[in-house]
Amino acid sequence: MSTLLLIRHGIAEDPQPGQPDADRALTAEGWRKTRAAMKGLVARGLVPTRGFNSPYRRAAETMACLQEAAGAFPMETRLDLRPDGHPPQVDLWLRGLVAEAPLGAVLALVSHQPFLSELIFHLTGRPVEVKKASCTVIRWVDGAWRFERQLAPADLRG
Repeated sequence: MSTLLLIRHGIAEDPQPGQPDADRALTAEGWRKTRAAMKGLVARGLVPTRGFNSPYRRAAETMACLQEAAGAFPMETRLDLRPDGHPPQVDLWLRGLVAEAPLGAVLALVSHQPFLSELIFHLTGRPVEVKKASCTVIRWVDGAWRFERQLAPADLRG
């Protein structure tokens, strides 16, 4: 059984005129709250063995918070985890990953809305509210994705 952690990036800067969306960084509050949420995730025993994030700055910074909390683990940047990603395509990629992953692998993906809620619904059939710095836990069991739980940022920080 493999575990999938679907994490939305933390609180980011408001868009500025002329600034590409991909360049928006976490705010000071975003760094603080995201660090606390990622520490809470790890404290629950959800420690990634491998990580993937979108190429957007705020997703990479959220992944950095997760690595601070969990320690080093291999990670990659994936173009298909952008806000406009395609859930069926990512599902196929994930199925290949879990087929090759060692037993008990924990894969962390850091991405954006609306992509994450669309992906969760595609994988599990469950509509989920995806808040900033939240984590949806999904398990790969007997050849299918199974929704386990939704961890709101306040739950993780508490």
